Amino acid sequence: MKKTIWQPMVLGLVLGSLAGISMTTGLTFLTPGISTNAIGFFVTLLLLSAALGGPLAGIIASTLMIIISALFGSPEMKAVITIPAIFWSNVLMLGMIETLAGFGYRFIYEHLKMPARLLPWAGIVIVYYLLNSPISITLQYFLLGDPLSEVLPEVLYSYQTYIPQAIFDILITSLIFIALPARYLKPLWYERKPSGTQNEDI
Repeated sequence: MKKTIWQPMVLGLVLGSLAGISMTTGLTFLTPGISTNAIGFFVTLLLLSAALGGPLAGIIASTLMIIISALFGSPEMKAVITIPAIFWSNVLMLGMIETLAGFGYRFIYEHLKMPARLLPWAGIVIVYYLLNSPISITLQYFLLGDPLSEVLPEVLYSYQTYIPQAIFDILITSLIFIALPARYLKPLWYERKPSGTQNEDI
């Protein structure tokens, strides 16, 4: 198996397990109103997985986190996540957004050097949250047969709860990118160009 495949798989399994642990050990809490809107450290781990491991790592990490939460979460969390409509809507939503985050990070890696990457990366995190609620809430309302007229108020409410989480994720992931040696910032699914013109930090 190619290194650009098995390394992202391993990273996705490790960070997905850590994200699942953060969901099930009280480091994550559910906000009132939208029972599936969870706030915690797990998003930071998913973002790092998608950035450094690419779409494959992001999808593995997010799916594993949801499975761990459904199996080992608190009774309140398990009661929500194990609802088929909510389980699968979260799997689909996170899979799509993690894929976009992986491609986004690879694009800025190829075109910018540190610390210039941090600003567009912050933009990727903001887009992550802007897309999160509309996709997941619309899917859940549709699958549960709830009136879609209630989607917009729920989405707007969720954005209020996401503001501190987004700031936290931007800060922590940026600090990690600054602290890591340049060779560890390269996406694991990134194949070296034969011409040797890839954008490496000095």
